[in-house]
Amino acid sequence: MKKMKLDTFMDFRMISSLTLSPDGSRLAYVLTGIDREKKEYVSRLRLRTGDEDRAMVSDGKIGEFFFEDADHILFATERRDEKKKEKDEEEKGASTVLYRLPLTGGEAEKAYELPLDADSFRLLPDGNILMTGEITTENPDLYLLEGEKKKKALEKIGEEKDYEVLTESPFVYNGRGLIQGKRSALFLYRPKENRLRRLTGKYTDVGSFRVRGKDVYFSGVNFRHRCPNRDDLYHLDLETGKTEKLPVPRLIIYAIEFIGDTLVVIGADGKRFGDNENPCFHTYDPRTREFRLLCEADESLGYGMLTDVEYGASRFTKAEGDYLYFPALDRDGCKIKRIGLDGAIETIAAGEGLISDYDVHGDRVFFAGMLNMKLPELYRAEAEGNRCLTSWNAEALQDVFVAQPNPITAELDGEEIDGWVLLPEDYDPQKKYPAVLDIHGGPKCAYGPVFFHEMQAWVSKGYIVFFCNPHGSDGRGNAFSYLDLQWGSIDYRQIMAFTDKVLETYPAIDTKRMCCTGGSYGGYMSNWILGHTDRFCCIATQRSISNWVSMYGISDIPPISNFEVCSADPYSEKGFAEMWDVSPLKYVQNAKTPTLIIHSEEDHRCPIAEGYQLYTALVYLQVPARMVVFHGENHELSRTGKPAHRLRRLEEITGWFDKYTK
Repeated sequence: MKKMKLDTFMDFRMISSLTLSPDGSRLAYVLTGIDREKKEYVSRLRLRTGDEDRAMVSDGKIGEFFFEDADHILFATERRDEKKKEKDEEEKGASTVLYRLPLTGGEAEKAYELPLDADSFRLLPDGNILMTGEITTENPDLYLLEGEKKKKALEKIGEEKDYEVLTESPFVYNGRGLIQGKRSALFLYRPKENRLRRLTGKYTDVGSFRVRGKDVYFSGVNFRHRCPNRDDLYHLDLETGKTEKLPVPRLIIYAIEFIGDTLVVIGADGKRFGDNENPCFHTYDPRTREFRLLCEADESLGYGMLTDVEYGASRFTKAEGDYLYFPALDRDGCKIKRIGLDGAIETIAAGEGLISDYDVHGDRVFFAGMLNMKLPELYRAEAEGNRCLTSWNAEALQDVFVAQPNPITAELDGEEIDGWVLLPEDYDPQKKYPAVLDIHGGPKCAYGPVFFHEMQAWVSKGYIVFFCNPHGSDGRGNAFSYLDLQWGSIDYRQIMAFTDKVLETYPAIDTKRMCCTGGSYGGYMSNWILGHTDRFCCIATQRSISNWVSMYGISDIPPISNFEVCSADPYSEKGFAEMWDVSPLKYVQNAKTPTLIIHSEEDHRCPIAEGYQLYTALVYLQVPARMVVFHGENHELSRTGKPAHRLRRLEEITGWFDKYTK
């Protein structure tokens, strides 16, 4: 069979943004691939009616879309090149163009041009559109200005573009850069009048919102200097324009949805398991104003299983009929579940692998998934099983060897550690093989029996690859996923125990040719391993944390979240000492292992200073080190970075492994 190559990922297609028409007869979705010649992503809107699947928009730049009615789709797209876009925004300000696409035939035509960056569109029964849009606290009504007034306002903004005055915290966000003074505001657009109106205050940052008649409910925060890490719940009357903060507990609100006339609030207070605590389901009755707990189920909501074959938007929650639907990760895989007002939860779609998006209409459930070690395809969940509807990636893996995951379980500290081993083609237990330990990010994420291109590429080069879900991983409830003050202790011991179990089970692994890699939390743990053992011949640490003390206050991780690695105020002597105790840099004097450092210049989750510090320390200590900095990339380099950059990253890591295992 053919081998998986480092650039094979450029032949993959990814599915996202599943959206059923109002009557459920049509399914629209976005199909994304990579143009090998231009080395860029190309996204196309497709429409599925019965068994017919056809392209609707093929310019490669489809953005958010929604059904205007059963026969028309409104979609946002960016049909300018980057230079023209920048020039237009300097001269005219930001804009969002919506096009109307007739599904019965004909070309898309420009429908509306909105003078701001807008998203999260909701079409109201009266034909008006509710949406969120980005504003700044200094110029919240810039979108209203015209002519000379707007020109002068934009000129003033241009004069200040080389400066940033910080008055808020946090002030950065990965993928967005500096967010000082920026808010997501709620807007109402009246197409017949071509009138756009801001509905929320200039200091209010809107999260999830839902509409019931003339009533809009939304989660959000209102702040001027320090952003609170808990959300409020608000009610807005579209007729009067008045907004009221509701007298309910402040929570980390994941989403809100209506089941009938009852508002369901998915949120957590974080009192027991910190800011990553699994949320509970609550209800708010607009008539009685009663807020109560509906269900305290310990559900890991979201798409927590990892892969490097993903691109595009995915749905979180949807209310349909008498139920609220949501994705969840259980120990045995990804699922789509639903909850009713009786608080009972049931699974309505599941598979061996990853579910990455879905939509529901009546009893019809469609989802995008990577099942049975295959690449993304479109599925329909049926009583007799999941029916695959597409074959977008059949050709990409035709006659290509794909290693199947061999499950293996280790045990330590009274907990089982789930893991898997990938073996090369024609594996011979009498031979000796180099190996790679791959540690996932998060830590509240999980690996599983899912296709992972980089792992498969290493297997094709003759490596045995093994990976696991230690304490701190997702899908097994709050108690298991909560590391609290145990960073670098229970997780490290369990990863080493799993490594020992793999070596015991597969003695063909050459213990002198074991490599280690990981990104984000996996990078943190790779750095921790660097200072605590020399059992690996080389390490490739990616987008990592090396020093919790220096991380504090410069990342988009809220400062209060750093309390989870220390028991005291970080500015106190005790807090400082505790953060330093769990910092890999404290133990770097023990480092002996050759280390490659991969970091993106615009990473605001784990800022590049973390990589620089580690690199400087290793050079000072004369430990073989190499650092590769990616300009124009952020924390998501390995998943959604520019294709050419993703390939270079993989070439660097693989070259490092090859150098020290030959």
